[in-house]
Amino acid sequence: MGKLVWAAIGFAAAVFAAEYLLPLPGLPYFAAALAVLSPAALLLKGRSRRNALLLTLSAAFGLLAWWGQYELHVAPCETLTGQEITVSARVTEYPTRGSGYDRVKVRITDGAPGELAYLYRYGDSLPPLRPGDEITATVRVGSAMERRGERRHTHTAADVHLIGYIQGDVETAGRWRCAWLYFPQEIAEGVKTLCAAVFPPDTAAFMTALLTGDKALLYEDAALYSAMRCAGVLHVVAVSGMHLFVLTAFLELILGRSRRTSLFCLPILAVFVLMAGCGASVVRAALMQTALIAAPLFDREYDGPSGIAAALLAILLANPMAIGSVALQLSFACVAGFVLFMPSLMRWMRRRLPMRSRAIRFVSDSLACTFCASVFSVPAAAHYFGAIPLMAWLANLLTLPVVEVCFAGGYIICAVGALSPPLGGVLGGILGWCVRWCVLVYDRIAAIPFGCLYTASPAAVAWLICVYVLGGAWWLLRRKGKRLSVVLYAELCVIGLCVVLLTGGDVLGAGQSLVTVLDVGQGECVLLTDDSAAVVVDCGGSARRNAGDIAADRLLSMGITQVDMLVLTHLHADHTNGVETLLARLPVRYIAIPEDVDDADGMLDPVLQAAKNEGTAVLHIVRECTVLAGDMHLTLLLPQAGTDENERGIVAVAELPELTTLIMGDAGQSAETALLERGLVPDTDVLVVGHHGAKTASGLLFLRAARAETAVISVGKDNAYGHPAAEVLDRLEYAAMTVRRTDEDGTVTVTGKTMGEIDG
Repeated sequence: MGKLVWAAIGFAAAVFAAEYLLPLPGLPYFAAALAVLSPAALLLKGRSRRNALLLTLSAAFGLLAWWGQYELHVAPCETLTGQEITVSARVTEYPTRGSGYDRVKVRITDGAPGELAYLYRYGDSLPPLRPGDEITATVRVGSAMERRGERRHTHTAADVHLIGYIQGDVETAGRWRCAWLYFPQEIAEGVKTLCAAVFPPDTAAFMTALLTGDKALLYEDAALYSAMRCAGVLHVVAVSGMHLFVLTAFLELILGRSRRTSLFCLPILAVFVLMAGCGASVVRAALMQTALIAAPLFDREYDGPSGIAAALLAILLANPMAIGSVALQLSFACVAGFVLFMPSLMRWMRRRLPMRSRAIRFVSDSLACTFCASVFSVPAAAHYFGAIPLMAWLANLLTLPVVEVCFAGGYIICAVGALSPPLGGVLGGILGWCVRWCVLVYDRIAAIPFGCLYTASPAAVAWLICVYVLGGAWWLLRRKGKRLSVVLYAELCVIGLCVVLLTGGDVLGAGQSLVTVLDVGQGECVLLTDDSAAVVVDCGGSARRNAGDIAADRLLSMGITQVDMLVLTHLHADHTNGVETLLARLPVRYIAIPEDVDDADGMLDPVLQAAKNEGTAVLHIVRECTVLAGDMHLTLLLPQAGTDENERGIVAVAELPELTTLIMGDAGQSAETALLERGLVPDTDVLVVGHHGAKTASGLLFLRAARAETAVISVGKDNAYGHPAAEVLDRLEYAAMTVRRTDEDGTVTVTGKTMGEIDG
């Protein structure tokens, strides 16, 4: 490997360690230690001396770069956390709509000058804003860095160092004089508008994500997004190398291959990157594609490893904290697999397969690409998304060529639609059948039994680790000259997989009484399971993954393929925004919701429509009732304490064998008083604390009556509400309850047999 590669390895390893492993105060000292130790590399001989020196010095520089980025940008913004400040800012992207909030990306011009920030507006929508608009707002500053132990997960991977929660109105102060520089964002917004106009409604979300990388509409289509996730094909809508390759190939097809065409492609690539939002994956792809295009112009040969190294160094030098980007990690993992394994694998396949047939050549190339892209990316994807798609090779084989046609054809049809909307609509309807083919394939593959493993199952994680340990041992022995069959290695992997598929449903406590409070961010989702039934209480949150996906993954990992009842305590988005996804992933027999429930967040119609689509019966609870599910007695209480929706929701009491659980939803002290007056507060083993630990809930008299051994608070890190309140934590401690919090402990599971926490 060349000098650039070794320098990139050292720098990237150092910033990775700074991001995830090393304590912040010690970074300068670690860097100094590496610099002091680096002369020891001179004791080595030949290239080893040069490589060791490059590794240590670049690693020392990487630690200093990450530390400098923190001290110069993050630390000053962190000192503002919790304060209310007035900021002037310039809008850099069109606002996006989330579950119950609007978000806009801005560059601060006064208040924390020069910093990029995300401004959130909960409840009311933001006014119409465009990139280049100058605004003024009062914001409560939140932390851009979230910590769980020593591990740091940061917004700073996107170079965003300040989070603001808007208080009051947003005032527009005019337009920036150089607002024309945001023309790529204007083009992207125009493409999104055209996608909605020219493509059939059932295909517009897919095409918008494919052409622009904006997956907001795709997230709203819970069934499609879940199917793509389980089929392992979300990469097709993450704008990256495939998109730029198709774009470049299309331009060369139209203009012919020449140096002039190559020069013309470079600014087009730059505009496309800006349109796609400058995500790590598209920037990586653009840098490598630029190097590939530019190499012949300077009579140089393109070198794959050096191209990866140059792209990685360019991104990390601009922002060392970009190493925390999931997109960057997955993108470089895929490309590293291509560069390192594709040539050898293709040679191996050509020796063993009859390559004269185009069909065989196409199938072999597709399988080789999928395998190489998966070698390093599967562990990262399993960690971040909780899924190991086993049938991704089939999905890619059947749809990738069609996706490429949709990408190139989509831009042509949008251009036609801008000139002639009727003609664009006709062509969009034709191309829509290509999208429907892809969706059909994704749906069918996602429905294949055991087509996807989930990391909620320890057996699946153990199998994945064994696959890589065996693979590493096989590679090392081959390097030492041992003749080992790749077929034997594959057979061992398949045997291990069969063992997981046959036994994986038992390792998470299937057959026991379990109460599982899932880590869904700021929201709530509780699983109640025994050996014959499964009940879910609420299904919503603000985690990176949809709460419905988190719940479905967990249940499937336990061997549970049906939910007997889904209870929605009330219809706030943070308790219901995962319902559509859960219903799309698993059959649910019944949904229970309060009668005449307030629907301020607009969640009722989507829930009812999803239930209708999936054949789920909806029960409107008008009075207290008890439901029998397997050996579980589920009592649904209606405090009806006042007019506030939180006080009028359902309170659930689940009596499992050896384990009684009280789930309060967002009920506050008025509802608690109503329950106490009617003698409806049972002795409980587990209390799921009301309203995420808000100070208006969990009164001392109520806690004394409940007498729970364990209190679990479902709450998100750095939430906008200050949950859980210090007063509530004090009252729980005074009531002698063991407190577990999902923001600190992750998912918390309590079992009825041992009455103890088995994970969290």
